[in-house]
Order: sequence, then C-alpha cells, then structure tokens
Amino acid sequence: MTCADCAAAAERLHGHFTGGCIGCCARAASRSPQFFAARKTGRQDQKYRNLLHQFGLTHEQVKAAYEVDRINHKERRA
Repeated sequence: MTCADCAAAAERLHGHFTGGCIGCCARAASRSPQFFAARKTGRQDQKYRNLLHQFGLTHEQVKAAYEVDRINHKERRA
C-alpha cells in the first residue's frame, strides 16, 4: 500500500481512495465484481483483463491489495 488511505484500509474499514495512488487503484480493483468473478472461477476473463489494463495493474498487485484490505476479511473487521 502506498498512501494514507491505503494504510487506513489495512487497519480498519475504510472507503476513501487517493487519486493517482496505484495502491488505491489496486484496492478498488480488488473490490470489483470483475475480481470477485476471477477469484470465484480461477480465470481472468476479458472484463477483468480490461480492468487491469485500464488501471495499469497486474493481477498480483490486485491480489496483494485484496490481502491487506480489511474490508475483504470478516475476521479482520473487528
């Protein structure tokens, strides 16, 4: 994560994003229905690949953002 909003999202539920922050872009992508579908099916469909291209992200960056974003983990929400 790369900014104050990214750091806050790793610590608690946080819905703010900083424009131009690659971490925020990855975090937003990790909350997308396209990423959800990719996780569920284990496949990167065209819609998800388009999202990655649009934000200039790799799948690895999105997965890393998902792992540290507290909103994605029920056990970390408290």
